[in-house]
This record gives sequence, structure tokens and C-alpha cells, in this order.
Amino acid sequence: MENRPLIIAVDDEEALLKLLRVNLTADGYDVITASGGKEALKLLETHRPDLVVLDIMLPDLSGFQLLDIIRQNSDVPIIVLTARAEEDIAHDAINHGADDCIRKPFSILELADRINAKRRRAAKGAKVAARTGAGAKCLATRL
Repeated sequence: MENRPLIIAVDDEEALLKLLRVNLTADGYDVITASGGKEALKLLETHRPDLVVLDIMLPDLSGFQLLDIIRQNSDVPIIVLTARAEEDIAHDAINHGADDCIRKPFSILELADRINAKRRRAAKGAKVAARTGAGAKCLATRL
């Protein structure tokens, strides 16, 4: 059985979750989706994702709250999606622990490229940590 990288996608728009699931699965990822922050927390307790795609505006917890909780436990790469137009939203997302921020509407190809770039860097960090014996706390650490 093939070991495919796992992405957890969190957004309250079912159509967007379907788009992410279909396209990222075709790109070689396993994708699990959640439509809210509390559901995402349950998934994060039971799965060890290689990356999280996270909307900021969720019905129960804000994406910022979820970012803070995830960062207390993990260095998993997180790409934030947002429909908010404020200029400082990317700044706020990164200060809460996001690795990247993409504004909606976005190109699925651009998102896939950014996911692949984050995964390459995480894999490279894990290789360096293994070579140097610094594996206790590396960038590839997951939940």
C-alpha cells in the first residue's frame, strides 16, 4: 500500500472542500476535510497530517484560534485561506503561526505549488535533522 502524504483541509464551504479533495487527491495526497474548527481539532487528535489548509472564517472557532491551538502541539506546515480583504490579514495569520496565506478566490494550481514547496522544505528539514542528530525538534514534526 502506498504511503501518501495526508492533508487536513478546514473550510466551511462544502464546494471548496470538494474542490480541494478532488484536486489534491489527483496530485497524490490523501485529503480529510472538516467544516469547522471543533471538527478539525478532533481530526488532528486522531490523524498526523503532513500539512493543514485552513480557512480563517469558521462557524465555531476562528482560524486564528485553531492556529494557536495547533501551534501549541505541532510544527505541521499550515497554509491559511481567507476571503477577508484587510491588508494585514496575512500578517496576522503568519504571526499566529501560519506558514503561508492565500486570498480567495485562488488558483488551485498555485495552492498545489505552495503545498508542494512546503512539503519539500519540511522533508529537507527532516533529512538535515536526521543527519545532524537534531531529530527531537525538526520542521517535519507532526501532531
